[in-house]
Amino acid sequence: MNSNNNHITQLIESITTIVEKAEYDSALSAYASLFKQYPEFLSPKDEEPLTKFRATHIHNAANLSRRALYNACHHIGSTSRIKQAVNMLCGVERKVYQHEAQKPSFLFIPDLPSSPFSETSEVEGLQDLVNKLSSSKEVFLSCIKYANDNYVHEIGEVPKSDDWKKLSENWSSMHLMKGGHFTEHAKRLPHDPISLFNSPLLAHCPTHAPEVVISVLKPKAYIPPHYGISNIKWTLHIPLVVNDNAYLDVAGEKRTWSAKTEALLFDDSFVHSAENPADAARAVLIIDIWNPHLTEVEKQDIQMLMREYANWSAHFGALAVLDKRFY
Repeated sequence: MNSNNNHITQLIESITTIVEKAEYDSALSAYASLFKQYPEFLSPKDEEPLTKFRATHIHNAANLSRRALYNACHHIGSTSRIKQAVNMLCGVERKVYQHEAQKPSFLFIPDLPSSPFSETSEVEGLQDLVNKLSSSKEVFLSCIKYANDNYVHEIGEVPKSDDWKKLSENWSSMHLMKGGHFTEHAKRLPHDPISLFNSPLLAHCPTHAPEVVISVLKPKAYIPPHYGISNIKWTLHIPLVVNDNAYLDVAGEKRTWSAKTEALLFDDSFVHSAENPADAARAVLIIDIWNPHLTEVEKQDIQMLMREYANWSAHFGALAVLDKRFY
């Protein structure tokens, strides 16, 4: 332990010198190295008392991390709403949502038209994609038996409530595309139906999206109200195994399934929930598509933003939240 303390002291002395020289990029790299070697120094347990000296370095590491994100992304934005979204993502501007029921947790583009539910006819070319996917339904039905992953773990942070704990046992999935990349499951399926996911309608902006997943909700299961992570995309549900009792509620508007339902299209950045009160499982194919009100240049901006964010997150993202205990 003493040798560790001595090494930490040496690293901190070196970092202090670098900061005093205003070499902030080098200081951030040094903090990242310190965190990798001794995470407990910059991320102590909540009950552990902190000296002012140690708290200062926690603040420094977090602030330098956020500075790096801004420096990497602030130039992105061909339109005012994309520029504002970048500023909100980087913490330069406070997130101001325009609808009480729409609060995406990660990325919010202001002044981007949307509504809880939309019709596939509102998106040029989408009905044709739905028809082609529906004609390959047998391929996707064959995947349901492999949908064994816990889907609750895939949707970000959720409350530690009994409803969510129970749901983790009753909501399973199998990804065909994750973070914009085909999974091994997808690579084993026929080429023609899988090639449909290369459509430009899908929200191709790795590592954020698109997601293509088979979602299985067990009998009597309930998904509590929650928000998606961004409003750049809409969510398309293609029915695989559905029933008249299962429903999807988005911002208080409820839609049920019927034999005639070809698809449901909604914006999951609005608060939404679902329930399957039937005695049989409900299975749908979920696909991320672009919000059609984004311009092609804005889509390119978002793709660049996601690349920069992913690179920053891999190197320094963990440091950005170190000081949350102080707020």
